[in-house]
Amino acid sequence: MAFEVAKQIISNDSGKRIYRSYINKLELEGGIEIDIFKDSEIRTAAKIEFAENYNSLKHVVRFKPNYPAVEHLIMHELVHLDFVIQARKKELNKLFTSNSKHKSDFIKFIEPTILKLRKMGVPESDITNYSTGLFSGINLQVYNTPIDLFIENYLYNEYPELRPYQFISQYNLLKEAVSSVTDSKIIEFSPKDILSKSKIYSIVNSMQFLDLYGIDLIGKFKASSAELKLSKTFYDEYLDYKDDKQPGEEYELVQNWVEDLGLDKYSKLVSEIDFRKDNVRETSPSSTLENFVFGKKEHLLDKEYEMRTFLEKHKKDGTNNDVVIFMVEALKFFESIPEDKIKRIAYEIAVKGTQGFDPNKSNYTIDLIPNKVFTGFQILAYYYVSFALGAPEVLMELGLPYHEEYLLAKTMKNGNN
Repeated sequence: MAFEVAKQIISNDSGKRIYRSYINKLELEGGIEIDIFKDSEIRTAAKIEFAENYNSLKHVVRFKPNYPAVEHLIMHELVHLDFVIQARKKELNKLFTSNSKHKSDFIKFIEPTILKLRKMGVPESDITNYSTGLFSGINLQVYNTPIDLFIENYLYNEYPELRPYQFISQYNLLKEAVSSVTDSKIIEFSPKDILSKSKIYSIVNSMQFLDLYGIDLIGKFKASSAELKLSKTFYDEYLDYKDDKQPGEEYELVQNWVEDLGLDKYSKLVSEIDFRKDNVRETSPSSTLENFVFGKKEHLLDKEYEMRTFLEKHKKDGTNNDVVIFMVEALKFFESIPEDKIKRIAYEIAVKGTQGFDPNKSNYTIDLIPNKVFTGFQILAYYYVSFALGAPEVLMELGLPYHEEYLLAKTMKNGNN
């Protein structure tokens, strides 16, 4: 009956009114606009891209439209932003980071699983995708689980009218979590230690769901007594903070739990203020159409006007015009190149980008594309397009927020052919 009633309630537009009102509040408080996009290609049900981390003028919330009660997913990501805004006011915000060393250490740790997959004849590309996905997945849980508890508690208490959406959405997400650690094939191919720790994080979420809505999904995880005991320890620690959480305190749980689980070798929490100081970049205006025709400063006025007009229509979508233009260039360049070479180019760019590409710098070079010097946004555009064409199965693992730009670039290229 609870499910039926909840489904009837969420069939109207009340959820949209809730998150639109919240967006207005956060835009006023944070001083940055917020866009909402449907995106079926993201790894998770929803995600937020902070403007400061994506060199963007706007924060962007992306969600998978096929999920039930997506209004809850959107509100959840917006509370992430709210917490960051509050922590920044106290200069207490932290960033969750991982680098190639963290990933290398993780790959070494799961080497027995990798060897097992190789003996089974699994292609190297599939093993790479699997290892990367496992690394990203456990780090997502490390960072999100403690913060998610505070978010769901906030939503439950501050937005009671959202509860039907929260109920349906969280139940669906927890069912997925159960499947991800109990499916027989997943168990067969996953490192037991990582699977166990993933299970513990999910059980903590289930404990909160039981407290909020009275539905017990904990038994479905088929956890050991040790896993249940540690989950309970974590949840009790959250309860100690729950009623009087101060800005930034959520990061204390992130750090405590990752250390208790021995996963702190694969990521690092850093002060946002310190991080920004260490990564100050000299900014300068970028020229949208400069070097548009592969290294030459050709400005065909009719094409320039046509492109600017087209892009202006899509400016409200939060797209980066420079990236769109360079993606059109990249699509034309790769048009006559065999797929296997595109893939090799993609992986060379990925290797050279392990330290990060700075959009505001230039002088980037790629050995497989001789006699060409790339600007920052240009190399990022080629990075995305090369994987989209040569290795689409790992495209979303890159973490590049240029899906909308790519769709626009393909439209523009086809229109100019």
